[in-house]
Amino acid sequence: MANIVTASASLRIRSGQNRSVCTISGVNPNMSAADAAAFVAAIQTMYNRDAVTARIHVVSDIVINGAA
Repeated sequence: MANIVTASASLRIRSGQNRSVCTISGVNPNMSAADAAAFVAAIQTMYNRDAVTARIHVVSDIVINGAA
């Protein structure tokens, strides 16, 4: 039996001109959309940016238990 297990996640925030604002590693990949939006809004305010976009990058591991 094999399982897919989330190993890590990062949140990448970019400006309207597609320039990197910041990358935050170690975020919870199971966060709600509302939590992610509030976090991105806080980063947007902190860096005094206009429109920004955000993307969550998740890395998963395949764990094989016994015979596949």
